[in-house]
Amino acid sequence: MRFSKTLIILTFTGLILFSCKEKPVVLKSKTEYLAGTVSKTWRNTKAEATDPSKLTIDLVHTQPDCVKDNILIFYPDQTYEFKEGATKCNGSDPDLLLKSNWSFLDNETKFKIDKIVFLGRELNDTIFDIVELNDNVFTGKTTVTLNGVTYQFVATFQPVQ
Repeated sequence: MRFSKTLIILTFTGLILFSCKEKPVVLKSKTEYLAGTVSKTWRNTKAEATDPSKLTIDLVHTQPDCVKDNILIFYPDQTYEFKEGATKCNGSDPDLLLKSNWSFLDNETKFKIDKIVFLGRELNDTIFDIVELNDNVFTGKTTVTLNGVTYQFVATFQPVQ
């Protein structure tokens, strides 16, 4: 009887001790969040432009589905591809729309993209302040000047599952 009580007490004590161990937190680098270990695919889900009078418009919301489903694939070697999604606006458009480079700046608080085409305009060496970057969202903000007007621009991306 005494052996049974001792065994039960030791078992419960062991269960309590081993079940309370905290799992180690594995922190990812910003490159891993953005590009995974091989690649990571993102879709632009929101792109707000605010003019000097504080008028804001979501540029993604106003686009046709054939534009909304386009994807960005980031690679850990600091390259990226901008590709057509499931639907094309023009059947003769190539699948690969653009291939260029990206990098982090200022202690990984800023994100630079060498070239991007947005709403038919090519933007070069655009630098975004990183607002949020984790497994589920990537948000950056910058300023863009078009036709002499400077807009505050915030883009949000979510991973394609």
